[in-house]
Amino acid sequence: MKERKLTPKISLLRLLLFLTLAMPLLRSADAGINGPTAAQDNLIVRGVLVCLNQGLKEASCGGNDLLGLKSADGRIYPLKTGKAAQTLKEEKRLQTNEFQLTLKKMNDSTTYEIVKSQFIRGGKLYDFYYYCDVCNITTYTPGPCMCCRQETEYHEKPVE
Repeated sequence: MKERKLTPKISLLRLLLFLTLAMPLLRSADAGINGPTAAQDNLIVRGVLVCLNQGLKEASCGGNDLLGLKSADGRIYPLKTGKAAQTLKEEKRLQTNEFQLTLKKMNDSTTYEIVKSQFIRGGKLYDFYYYCDVCNITTYTPGPCMCCRQETEYHEKPVE
């Protein structure tokens, strides 16, 4: 058997390949040791959906209101304006204004982005979502499927 001699070019290519494959592993290990993950930055808050004025204080609901989640201890979590927050207010099939929201604090802002929405009805926690059975796609806001453009169907199920 003939022995292969490694040239500097092949050695450098092997080193680069090793570093390319090893870096993601090193980063994930470092994140686990030195800091919280994105999921650990999230807050899970139960409360009642309320309308807010421009000063982020609770107000009566009108047209294009800012929304917030008011927890049992009275703290208000202002929600980022968008389709996820509007769905909580406008979706009549929820039949409640009590929610458990997983929230993420927006950078340099007083608002929170909704990561996950669940509702409480009769003391029980429910997941809700919109589903396209043609494309097998789940989304958390109503509207046409992002793939086939057919209307998605509302679904809810108790959390176990």
